[in-house]
Parts: sequence; structure tokens; C-alpha cells
Amino acid sequence: MAEDHFSIVDYVVFSIMLLISALIGIWYGCGPGGNKQRTTAEYLLGDRQMKNWPVAISILVSFLSAITLLGLPAEIYTYGTQFYLIIISYVLICIPVSAVYIPMFRRIKITSVNEYLDMRFSFGARMLGCAFFLLSVTLYLFVALFAPSLALEAVAGVPLSVSIVATGVVCTFYTSLGGLKAVVWTDVFQSIIILAGLITVAVSGSLEVGGLSKVWEINKKHGRINFSDFNPDPRIRNTFWTLTMGGTIALLPVWATTQYFVQRYLAVRTLKEAKRALWLNIPGLIIVVTICTLDGMVIFATYADCDLIETKKISRGDQVLPYFVINKLGHLKGLPGMFTACLYGAALSTISSALNAMSLVTVEDLIKRRINLTDSEATKISKVMAVFYGGVVMGGAFAVKYTGAMVLQLAYSITGIFGGALLAVVTLGMFVPRMNSKGVYFGVLTGVALSAWVFVGSVFYPPDTNPGLRSVEGCSFYQQALINDTQGILSKYDNGTIRNRFKPHTGTPLADLYSLSYFWISGVSFGAAFIVGLIASFAFETEADRHKKVDSKLLFPTKAWLRGFLPGHKFTWEEEEVAYLSQGNEVQNKKQENYLLKNEDTKL
Repeated sequence: MAEDHFSIVDYVVFSIMLLISALIGIWYGCGPGGNKQRTTAEYLLGDRQMKNWPVAISILVSFLSAITLLGLPAEIYTYGTQFYLIIISYVLICIPVSAVYIPMFRRIKITSVNEYLDMRFSFGARMLGCAFFLLSVTLYLFVALFAPSLALEAVAGVPLSVSIVATGVVCTFYTSLGGLKAVVWTDVFQSIIILAGLITVAVSGSLEVGGLSKVWEINKKHGRINFSDFNPDPRIRNTFWTLTMGGTIALLPVWATTQYFVQRYLAVRTLKEAKRALWLNIPGLIIVVTICTLDGMVIFATYADCDLIETKKISRGDQVLPYFVINKLGHLKGLPGMFTACLYGAALSTISSALNAMSLVTVEDLIKRRINLTDSEATKISKVMAVFYGGVVMGGAFAVKYTGAMVLQLAYSITGIFGGALLAVVTLGMFVPRMNSKGVYFGVLTGVALSAWVFVGSVFYPPDTNPGLRSVEGCSFYQQALINDTQGILSKYDNGTIRNRFKPHTGTPLADLYSLSYFWISGVSFGAAFIVGLIASFAFETEADRHKKVDSKLLFPTKAWLRGFLPGHKFTWEEEEVAYLSQGNEVQNKKQENYLLKNEDTKL
């Protein structure tokens, strides 16, 4: 795309970032930092003794990923500033996560989220959750690894295959060696790189345009400043309701029940610290999203009169940020290297977190159920599984370039299809005592099938994405056409404005359903699983189901929680947690042992 490539300084900056990430893995895997990770508690949960501030940073950068850092500026460049309202959904998400899911998971002291499904429903429900988690995260990581590799190809001319393999190897190395401690502390280091890269691009880019006031003026002139689209139509890509309500439903499964987030909630010492780690993300997310939005506005202001896609400077919207860096800021030696390190820092954080979580789920949910292992053996197998999944992700990343979807849209769709359904049955399990395993099976399968159907339908019958107005008025080919009165070119545009070439689908009754904004994919999955799961639980309830006693620890204490708001009543999760954990590890281990013996012959 660009004639410029990395300078020596850029390669040095980029290489130092990868080297430091690898050294952190060595420190926690072989050095005194991690006591060589001899136990699964150390390797997978940081021995439940992590501090809240590094865990908070780790949650932040694990969520962001290179998908966000590439996709968000591209979204602003293509559609305008409306997407910035997504920050409202972050606040809305934290309310139920801190009030319900973190306390519930902590008080039963689980290791894997799917353990809850096993304790509450059945071993079959646990296996279903395990299968869908591994599938959804694997697909998501394909996109997460592809995104920065695409950027490196754009700014440095490095072949896509080389960058995918290089990133995958480094990430797999320090994750498999150092466990959760390496992942968390590498995230802390990479968060500094991410912020530095984003801020540098925003400041340098705005100076190139003529200052922030000029950036705002150009965006406003082209109708890109828009924060007040209250159209309730769910088919419109970005509206206030889609970004706030739809965004909350789309992201809640990630924050509430995704394994690598729950791992961090369990890795800190107390419930209070776990909640604090969650809420500390809000200012960080607002800062990062604000800077990414500014990056997108700066890029649009730079190329407002000559659209990059129309002139074939880029082939997909996700490339606008890396193209801008090398095209306009490439003369600042070291900046392309810092920018690429920023993207790779975000990618490494997300991928390493997910690999660690996938290892935990595989060992706890699959292997330990069938094979008696010592803690040392389980730790070694966890490391081997991290390497295995790293290889799978590297292989799948090559296929993403053939999807054609923007990475942000693709990532939200993947997490929504599987995450929405699993969140629904976990929530039903916590609040509906009569919810049973039959409801889980019917609910999850219906939610996943329906949302996947809608997603596939949108690929074959794509909705009108309604991009913002784009111009070619300043492009040399259009100026030449004006001089030569070349009607073939001039008739293609309306006074230099690119027309929306979308052709409505006719004769397709399901077109409206397929046209839903990708933010609502999770809502479709959650809603279908919730309704069908609830109905199936009552419709197929047996006598045994009706008389089955559910452990009160697995149900949300709704009455006690609500009474806590009345005068003279008090309810605190901290007291519940202390009372439960004070039983001691010996009692907890005995309980788990008895539970496993009781269910050792359970089959799907």
C-alpha cells in the first residue's frame, strides 16, 4: 500500500517490545517472580493473591485488543463520531457484573466458569459450556491475531504469514511459560506502549492537519460530528440505542462470564478488590476510546477530500490507521515502530489471556474429569495446552482475510453468538431455582443457532451499512476528469461525493432480520436462549427435577439482597465470602472430592 517501510529505528523499537514481553514470561516461568509455577493455582490463578491495580489494567488491555485499536478509528473514519457513545455501555455493564456475577463466582470458589454449570445443572451442561467457550474464543483469536498482522503488512511491508507466525510464537512462549502472572504483568507493560502509541498518533496527526480545531472543523463540515441519532430502528448500524443498549447486551457476556475475565476476578485476594479492579477499568476505557476516536477524526480530516478506499490506497477500512501512520508520519523515525508495538501489545494481551483461559478450561473441565492428575502434572499439561492452542490460532488467522468483514464487526458478532446464550443460562441458573439441564440444552442450542443464522444471513444479504459521506473532490483523477470533462467518471459521483451504492434486497422477507446491527447479534442469542431455556425447563420438568434440592450457594440471594436496601437491614457480600471461605481449603476440597465421586459416572 505504501512505498515506505520500517527504518532501522522502527525495527529496534518494535523488537524491544517483543523481547521485554518474552523476558517477563521467563521471569515468571523460570525465575523467582513466579516460583516456577509449580501448581495450577499459581499457573492459572496467580495463587489468588494478585493485587487489584495490575489485574484492572490486565482486564482493560485484554478487552481492548488490536481489534479495537484498529477497528475503532476505522469505524470513526467510515461512519462518524456516533460510535463514541459506546462508553456509556461500559458503565452499564459494570453494574450487574459487580453486583451479581463477581460475588456469585467468588463465593463458590470455582476455577472454571463451567464448574458453575456442572454444580448447578449437570456434567453435560458443563461440557456444552466448555465446547462453546473453546470454539468462540478460538474464532475470536483468529481475528485478534490477524488484525495486527494486517497492520504490520501495511506499515512495514512484512508478509502477512511472517507476522502471524512471529506474533503467535512470542505470545504462546510467554503464556505457556509464565502463566497468569506473566500474562497480567505483561499486560501492565503493554498498556504503557498502547497509550504511548495512540497519543503519539493523535498529537502528531492533528499537528499535520493544523490543530485540533481544524480537525473538528473538517469533520463537522462533512457531517461526521454526530452524537444524537436517537432512531430506534435496530437495523441502523450506529445509533444511541444500538450503542448503549445493544452495546451493553453485546459486551456483557464478555465481562460477566468469559473465562479470562472471571479468572482475574478470582485472582485477587478479596471481593472488594475484585470489584475495584472492575470499576478501575472505566476511566481507562474512556481515555482509550477517546484517543481512538480522535485518531479516527484526524485520519478523516487528512483524507476528507480524497477517500482512501475509492482511490484504492487501502483495500479495507481496518487499514486506515496503519496507512496514515506510514503515509503521513513515516518520516518521524521510530513512530511506525512504536505504533506497531502498540497494536502488538494489545494483541499479545488479548491472545495470552485467552490462551491461559483455554488451558484452564481444558484441564479443569475435560482432562481432570477423566484422569487423576497430581497438581504438578496438571500444571505441565496446562502449559502444553497453551502451546497447542497457540498453534491452532496461528493457523486460523490466515483464513480471516477471506471474510471481508471489518474486524470490529466480526469480533462482536463472534462473541455475541456464543456468549449471549451462555450468559442467559448462567443468569437463569442464578435466579430461577426450577431452571434445569434440559432448559440449558434447549436454550443454548436455540440461541446459538438463531444468532448464527442471522449472522450468516447478513453475509449473503448484507444490510445497508450507510457509511458517512465521502468525497473524491480533491483526488487527482477527479480533478483531471473535470478538466477533460470525462463524463464516465463524473457521472459516477455527485459533485465529487461518493454515492451509497447499496441495492435493497427484493423478494426476501427475512431481509429485515438479516439487516440487524451487529451489536444486536448477542441480544438475539441471549433472548432466544433465555425464553426457550425457561420454557423448556418447565415443559420438560420431571418429578426428580421438582424435588431436586439446589445448593443455596448456587442461587443469587435475591430476597436478602433486596432487604438490604430497607432501613434496619444490611446485606454484604464480604460477610458471605468470609463466612464461606473460613470453612477452610480442607473442607472445600472434601466437598469437591465428594461431588466428583458422586458424579464420576455422569454421562452426556
